[in-house]
Amino acid sequence: MNQSVKRLVTSGLILLLLALLFVKLAIDTSSLDSGLVRLLGAQRTSAQSKRSSSFSGAQANLQQRRRSAARSRGAEHVGDLFRSNCARCHGADGRGDTPQGHTYNAPDFTDEEWWRKHANITTTGSLVSIVSRGKGGMPAFGKKLKRNEIRLLVNHVRRFRSQR
Repeated sequence: MNQSVKRLVTSGLILLLLALLFVKLAIDTSSLDSGLVRLLGAQRTSAQSKRSSSFSGAQANLQQRRRSAARSRGAEHVGDLFRSNCARCHGADGRGDTPQGHTYNAPDFTDEEWWRKHANITTTGSLVSIVSRGKGGMPAFGKKLKRNEIRLLVNHVRRFRSQR
């Protein structure tokens, strides 16, 4: 019985080591390729190099498309955030020309003069603080929105500045 347990444990450890080796090889195939080339003293053929470079190009293209899609989703996300949390008072166009905007005297974010006159509170940090903590009739959004969502909204509002 003792001998069979030892064989079973040894077999299990060998299988575990082999599995780890295969996982490592699957993760890092490029190092395996270069290791085999060094081991065999062979050089890549031009067809292998072309295949490798086209794979790298395809990989870079895929990464670029993913980043572009993420930016697009981010733009949609911030637009949705602004519409659902801010547009009631500030208006979809940032002019503050809404019934609630008039009630609470919401600023016209497209007005360059307003930005100049309020330069002390229009820094990114100040605007993040205002959105997080609220100010005057504006409610605080610090508990409702994540910090990165608030930053997205502030950057979105700052874009209204150049829309006139």
